[in-house]
Amino acid sequence: MEGLEIKSYEHKYHQQFKRISLDWLHLHHLYEKADDDLLDNPKKYLENGSFIFLAHFDHQVVGTISLIPVDQNTYEILKLGVVDGFKGAGIGRKLMQICIDVCVEKKVKIITLESSSKLESALKLYEKLGFEHIEVVDAHFESADVKMELKLR
Repeated sequence: MEGLEIKSYEHKYHQQFKRISLDWLHLHHLYEKADDDLLDNPKKYLENGSFIFLAHFDHQVVGTISLIPVDQNTYEILKLGVVDGFKGAGIGRKLMQICIDVCVEKKVKIITLESSSKLESALKLYEKLGFEHIEVVDAHFESADVKMELKLR
């Protein structure tokens, strides 16, 4: 998509970051209290080594993704969301790819994510990018019935 830019999170975009995530969480009946910590306190996560990327198109934020360190060898992807009207344009793929690139650069071994079987198009994207389904153990979210990982080396 020409004109699309992926940029690091800036606080001035906090409301857009939060709204995009809450919109899809509520749409699919996946919102739970555990979502609030990251959505309300992104600065806390950024100070602890996390990354948040925002997709910008025509002066508006149209997508978000978060990359959170679990430990030295593992990062987790959270809150991939794309605004309605922009889905299907490759924005989710670009957001995922920048997270994969950051992990390769940091020599991370595994990227994990939790999801829901309700999010079929997201699961297809993850599979296309090489993520494999693994057993769901100790999920952060009650609604997470899918867990996937990508081994980088």
